[in-house]
Amino acid sequence: MTGKPKVFLDTNILISGMVFAGNERKLLEAAIDRKFVPMLSSDVIDEAKEALRRKFPKQAVLFPLFLRTVKHEKISRRAYRRSVRRYAELIGDRTDAPILAAAVVSKADYLVTGDKRLLALKKVGGTEIIQTRELLKKFRM
Repeated sequence: MTGKPKVFLDTNILISGMVFAGNERKLLEAAIDRKFVPMLSSDVIDEAKEALRRKFPKQAVLFPLFLRTVKHEKISRRAYRRSVRRYAELIGDRTDAPILAAAVVSKADYLVTGDKRLLALKKVGGTEIIQTRELLKKFRM
């Protein structure tokens, strides 16, 4: 890997980092400090906006600010939509398939998630699937 690692953030990581103190918040702070290239898909952005609006309306205002101020790479649905079915078959779950497809198609070095079904895969293509605390430890963040 040359340069900064490309880290795809799952929805649960974004929401936890926005709402609670802890490892996910540390990871978002590292993104703000440009210690890695955050990668987000259209689906993750839409899902995070909706979940924050419904469950954490006071913190929901932080997400658009995060998107505007933190330099990130956005992966459009067009880039990964054809791969979703294949990844749904791999993990046996249609809801997580767009996340995995976007991470792998975008050639992310890491997919950071708390989802046990995704974590069980460990690695797909060149994308390592990892928990937040593992990534923080790996890069001493």
